[in-house]
Amino acid sequence: MIVTGKDQMKCLTILLVLSCLPASLLAQTTALYDPSLNTLPASQGWFSYITNFQGSATQTLVTGGTQLITTGSAQAGYFNKNPLTGSLVNAGFPTLDRSNGYAIRFDVSVTSESHSNNDRAGFSIIALSSDLQGIELGFWTNEIWAQNQGFTHGEGAAINTVPNTSYLLTILGNNYSLNANGTDILTGSLRNYSGFGIPYSHTNFLFLGDDTTSANADMTLGQVQLLSSIPEPATWFTMAGLGVIAITGYRRWRLARLL
Repeated sequence: MIVTGKDQMKCLTILLVLSCLPASLLAQTTALYDPSLNTLPASQGWFSYITNFQGSATQTLVTGGTQLITTGSAQAGYFNKNPLTGSLVNAGFPTLDRSNGYAIRFDVSVTSESHSNNDRAGFSIIALSSDLQGIELGFWTNEIWAQNQGFTHGEGAAINTVPNTSYLLTILGNNYSLNANGTDILTGSLRNYSGFGIPYSHTNFLFLGDDTTSANADMTLGQVQLLSSIPEPATWFTMAGLGVIAITGYRRWRLARLL
């Protein structure tokens, strides 16, 4: 592999920024699913895989992650808690505290999706905080949208979800935001779905998959990471500043070598 000067500059910037980050910030990131281990999500200690055994649900290891296909009235997906008892799959799962903020990064490709009505989606992510405030986002192939408290179609963003995309779902205070490949695409207020019962009555709850009998999908889930606390704005500015310093220093070093 040939490493160009631009690649060297990128690597130098990343290394300098990471070396200056506090260890506490790095420690707050938990890898919930790592596709490079070449095992299914439920084999890595943070999720259980559960299906309702209706219709058809299959999970297969593929390049870049796990392909989950649901058809008919099948429901299937990955839970950080037993949906009936509320017990954690892994007792070390961090607290989802919205006052401190938290974020879930996940890579997913929704190859195909179908739904019988406008209020359901074949792939969804559910994140519920320690006080039950949270959000459920439904994925179609052409839109990502939020479930209202009464499980109706809420605010949404038009986006092609077929290509593999890296999403960042951030929850802080009373709001959520969704970023796709570095671009903010959707934001709104948190909801409390607990009146519907389990699993929405479980705190610190995370789910990715097909949670409805009224839709199905063919999707591939890549890496899933949890950042259990959002840094203060000053920390982000520091990180950005370090990046500028690194780039400037590299350019000066290059110039000195050319003189």
